[in-house]
Amino acid sequence: MNDVIQIKVGKMDNFLYIVSSDNEFVVVDPSWGFDEIKNYYKKTGKKLLAVLITHGHFDHTNDLDKIKKYFNDIEIFASDKDSDLFSSDIRFTDISLKDNIKISDFCFDIIQTPGHTPGSVCYLYEGNLFTGDTLFCGACGRVDLPGSNPESMRLSLIKLSSLPDKIVVWPGHNYNSSKTTIGEEKKNNIFIKSASSKDEFLSMVI
Repeated sequence: MNDVIQIKVGKMDNFLYIVSSDNEFVVVDPSWGFDEIKNYYKKTGKKLLAVLITHGHFDHTNDLDKIKKYFNDIEIFASDKDSDLFSSDIRFTDISLKDNIKISDFCFDIIQTPGHTPGSVCYLYEGNLFTGDTLFCGACGRVDLPGSNPESMRLSLIKLSSLPDKIVVWPGHNYNSSKTTIGEEKKNNIFIKSASSKDEFLSMVI
């Protein structure tokens, strides 16, 4: 049985995620969560296999250096389109052209969702969607930052809304609520509801 553990860390209400099996685990967006990850490792004895990054902003990647030094054999996955946002010391496997990645018994589908950043992605794993700063509960990520693109965000939200309603959404921040579903967001999220109209969506986010 594989589990999803959500942990709130840092001063920006970030969520890091631990996806675990019986003996191994993967981390999504470590943020400021090095201590939490290390404590989980020591408590369970499970092996950390990899770190998956939804996008390169510092609040999602802050403790990568510490994690890399402590767990020296892990692989980091991120999009090369966000490479300028990472520390020069961080080496990662580029996923910008990948549809999925397999890590031991874990298989994550990769959904390219640019908008908040050029290299933003979402990871889909066994009905769980880790959306970073693309989709929140009732909102979407900011598109007024360097590298952001409102039209790309609109198209990414349309792409996510095509997923099955039952998919559980695990956002990158604790804004409004800690989790939701695609179905709930299609009903209640004004940004997804307006995404079909380019003019309407852009008027809301610009």
